[in-house]
Amino acid sequence: RSCNLLVSSGINAEYGELPSNSTRMLNPTLKAQLGLNEDQIREFKDAFDIFDEDVSGTVSTGELASVMRTLGQDIDEKEVGIMISEVDSDGSGEIDFEEFCTLMARQMEKADPEFEYKKAFKIFDKRGDGFIDAAELKHVMTNIGEEMSDHEITAMIKEADLDNDGKLNYDEFLNIMLAK
Repeated sequence: RSCNLLVSSGINAEYGELPSNSTRMLNPTLKAQLGLNEDQIREFKDAFDIFDEDVSGTVSTGELASVMRTLGQDIDEKEVGIMISEVDSDGSGEIDFEEFCTLMARQMEKADPEFEYKKAFKIFDKRGDGFIDAAELKHVMTNIGEEMSDHEITAMIKEADLDNDGKLNYDEFLNIMLAK
């Protein structure tokens, strides 16, 4: 991260970088619920620090509206107030970093039509290796109350497995989801 970004955001940055623990500021349970990775949290922290002009640890309606207008958004404080109220769990009228992450995750969800499919894929992809194999598919199907034989699971995968590698990648999974 460049020192310019930090200096322009009003942060006193002696070494020109955020503390390495910036991603640990988000509750691991919330991080999982929001489906955020470390890079996204770091980006959100950078943005939060820019929005938090008075370095109070919270972002007010005015601060958020000001920065959004600077970024070319045609938005007034009332609209921003509504956005904040949707995530302001403590009712303070300002948002802390966790509430900011919730807001940003919702904005991402609205902007990405495949967001729900990506979340579903991650649920099936227990190992996090980018593929759904027969064991992972059977595990999820069993957990949702669908008892299926190994033969039925294999047949399901074979039907959607376009590259015949015995497992489903995201594109193959998406084809199944969009075919319904």
